[in-house]
Amino acid sequence: MPDEITGTALEAAPVEAVAAAAAEPERQPEAAEFQVERFTVAANFAPPSANEDARTIDAVWYTGAKVPRFDWRSGEEYDLILDMKGCRMDRLNNGGPVLDSHSAYGVESQLGVVRKAWAKKSTGLATLQFSKRDAVTAIWNDVKGGIIQNLSPGMWIYKRVDTTAKGQDRKEFTATDWEPFEISLVSVAADASTTFMSAASMPPAQPSVIETQRASAHIKEKPDMETTTQDPGVEARQNEVALAAARDEAVKAERLRASTIRAIATGPFKVEENFLAALIDEGVSVDTARERIMTKLDAEFRKNPTIPINPLATSGGKDEVDKRREGMEAALMLRGSPRASGEMFDTGREFAGLTLVDMARECLNAVGVKTRGMSRNEIARAALQGRHGASEYFDGAMTTSDFPNILANVANKTLRQAYEAAPRNFVPFCRQVTALDFKPVNRIQLSDIAALQKTNENGEFVRIYVSDSKESYALTTWGGIVPITRKVVLNDDLQALTRIPAGLGIAAATLESDAVWAVITANANMADGVPLFHATHKNLTGTNALAAVANITAARKLMRKQTAPKGTILNLIPKFLIIPAALEGIAVQITNPINLAATASSADVPAFVRAMVPIVEPRLDAVASVGDTNWYTAADPSTIDTIEYCYLEGQQGVYIETRQGFEVDGVEIKARLDFAAAAIDHRGLQKNTAA
Repeated sequence: MPDEITGTALEAAPVEAVAAAAAEPERQPEAAEFQVERFTVAANFAPPSANEDARTIDAVWYTGAKVPRFDWRSGEEYDLILDMKGCRMDRLNNGGPVLDSHSAYGVESQLGVVRKAWAKKSTGLATLQFSKRDAVTAIWNDVKGGIIQNLSPGMWIYKRVDTTAKGQDRKEFTATDWEPFEISLVSVAADASTTFMSAASMPPAQPSVIETQRASAHIKEKPDMETTTQDPGVEARQNEVALAAARDEAVKAERLRASTIRAIATGPFKVEENFLAALIDEGVSVDTARERIMTKLDAEFRKNPTIPINPLATSGGKDEVDKRREGMEAALMLRGSPRASGEMFDTGREFAGLTLVDMARECLNAVGVKTRGMSRNEIARAALQGRHGASEYFDGAMTTSDFPNILANVANKTLRQAYEAAPRNFVPFCRQVTALDFKPVNRIQLSDIAALQKTNENGEFVRIYVSDSKESYALTTWGGIVPITRKVVLNDDLQALTRIPAGLGIAAATLESDAVWAVITANANMADGVPLFHATHKNLTGTNALAAVANITAARKLMRKQTAPKGTILNLIPKFLIIPAALEGIAVQITNPINLAATASSADVPAFVRAMVPIVEPRLDAVASVGDTNWYTAADPSTIDTIEYCYLEGQQGVYIETRQGFEVDGVEIKARLDFAAAAIDHRGLQKNTAA
């Protein structure tokens, strides 16, 4: 069994040195850029070697560079060097894939195949062949044109040795047994010591059998020994021994990989047998398999949250992971809203009083991370990064902390609750619809549809045509991002975790209200070139104060007499009484007989007036064209179009996405609102202006 197995991915870096640097690794500069999750070195194509017909090209995928790394267990930085004598080339030479940025989630990401791979001193070389399918042609053109220059091998490190020199402050390790299993095209590189290979200095078209087998079987020779001077019989025997050892080693590694993937898939979770078999047959690494299993389970849960992803939940009780997550979320919600329900109090009782750092420690301990001796800062960082960051924290099959999901769920709930609780008093008299995309939405007015016609003497039906009058609008996207950072956790800042997302939810609801009421107050031209409220539209009256019941009766009569373009009487009834805050008292007195003035009685107010629904909107008071005296009536939107508000299909209201932070240590929550509002028909709305 290997001493150490770590799945790593090499990222590429800009190239400025000469090819001679590969032959003198001791003179290469240290990498200037370092990423925790990926072990990065540079590797480059050699455009002069490109063969257009076969779509093959030669490349340098490792140059012996010394790469900085960080040990999360000890908290120390160190340098790692890959010894090409210990490199197993079998997987690459057996058709290793050429991928797009280490993406192994589908065959679309495979750009080509490794036709041959070999080592020359401390340099890794390869001939790559690119696919001729249309989707890859543009990438191939950029490769041969020198636009895409960098490569990065994905690898497993089985064994490393400490090669730190005496008196050297920084530790140094050398990987003496390792295996690349894919080569990827990447855009950003960290090793500036690699260069293009000119056509003249290209390695042999095919490495000798001795070179390839020696790289796989780790045959040790003196540095100055030339393989061509060996006796052919000795070479043949060495080849047989090396091939047998390589086969045995490959079988052991494959068995270990398959058994580990099966243990993950059938241990804490249950996945379909065909999905598991596909992972094993595809030859993906353990880390990649684990990522795919977690992604699949997450997608299934999001699709139907009521179906538990853990088999324990189907056998009579909740899994401990679910209980811990729900308990911590309930405890945090209670801290942000102490008046929450008793059920939430019972759920969060176990974790009441814990700080955010305490909860982070609990989550890390639950997945096998030993937090004893770790500082508060280290605990927060490890818990927030999870599988997307410091993967070396995690040793078990469950390689991610629940802590980021707990924080994201609490923020999501507070944001959504605040959005739904925010007042949106336009909803009763407007109509909600959805749109498939962001293209202009064209609405034909229902009132423009002609009346049914009598059939002719032959019993034929007369065609009914819709007029050209239509209103158009398009969706617009608004949004914002709320980060939950390591600083929030260390400060135990519930203000940032609950109040800020809640404010974002209120802002989304406010934006919707602003958009709808702006349609009324702006009084913009409609498709016919006439403002929404205008004498031409017969929905604008003057000197019509709300105080007199007779004025409401007059407004009702005017809406009743509205006609379609072809003269059909629509007989609309105003259902809603829309008023600024200044007229709220008068409106309540009129519509509620209990609050009538002493000089009036319920008999003085018609039943239809008392049945109207008052809608008070202070935005009307703030607009000079409305003021505190003008008022509106609106028909029921089920009888005629009034104002229409629209969301993107499948995302009604504010839509929330979360991800692990890239710019910061933590979780980022994005609130997005795709929304639009427009007046569709003027006949169901009426404005009444007072003197």
